[in-house]
Order: sequence, then C-alpha cells, then structure tokens
Amino acid sequence: MAFVDPARYSNPLRRFARTLVPGADPLVAAPLPLPESLAGEPWYSVGRAVSALGGARVDGWCLEEWPGKALRACFTACWRAADGRLWNVLPDRRTLLFLPDPARRYEGVPVAPRYQSLERDALLGDYLKVCAALGRPGLDEAGWDTLQQTRERLEGWLELGGSGNSPCPCRSGRRYQNCCSRRLRDSL
Repeated sequence: MAFVDPARYSNPLRRFARTLVPGADPLVAAPLPLPESLAGEPWYSVGRAVSALGGARVDGWCLEEWPGKALRACFTACWRAADGRLWNVLPDRRTLLFLPDPARRYEGVPVAPRYQSLERDALLGDYLKVCAALGRPGLDEAGWDTLQQTRERLEGWLELGGSGNSPCPCRSGRRYQNCCSRRLRDSL
C-alpha cells in the first residue's frame, strides 16, 4: 500500500485538512535537502537549517493520499526561509503538501498520524484503525509487534484487491466483515 503525495488538491483532501486545522489551506513545501539533514528527523534537520540560515521552524501536517482509498496526515516540520517560502529540508527530496498548525508544537512527544477513509469498507476501516493504534504512545513491545504484523497482513490483503465483502483470508468460508473483522474490532 502506498500513501503518496497528492497529485492535486481535491475536495476530500480539503475537507480532511479543515478537520485538522479549521479554516487553513495547505501550502507547498519544495525540497531543499541540506547536507546536515537526517532522514526521519524533521525537527533536528529544521533546527540545523534555522541555526545555519536563519528563518523559522513551522510545525504542521504533511498530507498524503492512497488514491481512491484513504488520506493520511503525519505531523512534521518544515523550514520557513526569511522570504516566507516553505522548504522540506529532509534528504528525501519530496515536495510536500504541508498544513501549518499554529496550535500544536512538537515538544519531544510524538504526535500520532491521522487517517480518513474515502470509502466504506470493513477491511480498509480495520487497516486504518490498526495504523492509528500503532501511532499511539504507551504500547509495549509485544503489543506493538502484534499490531505491526496485523497491519502488514491487512495491507497485503488490500493490495491484492481484498475488501470487506471478499471471502475471509482465514478460509472460514464467510465474508471478511463477518469473520476476522469482528474479532479484530473486539481485540482493539
């Protein structure tokens, strides 16, 4: 399953952005990888950019989509140059659809990603619930491993074209939404 940077700013993406930061519209953060940047460390990388080049750190949400299936927002940081432009200083060289969030600031505690489904399907809904549960702080290692394996299994079924109305992969003969989906919802 591939959450990717959105090709266009669609109405579902606009509505999702407004649930995160009411009244705000996303901005484009162009790639500007710096030599001191570390992959997966936006606050460190942006801090280095601010100390070397000036400007400011802007915390907010990076918006991504799984075309036709779901939307995801990951909390991250971008660098705002003195001229006001936003830059993604991470070495991944991606152009981000970035939604600044002035009410939230990263203080060392991870912020869980947010998800929204674009279709009603039990399998997709379960996948997004498991992804959201993985982002919550306080999981022990065994619980995290179990959720990670469940996420990978559900993702594989979705990539193969599975849905809640498909036969359950456990081969019980029932549809997924009436079999393993119920057990998963009870365990979450």
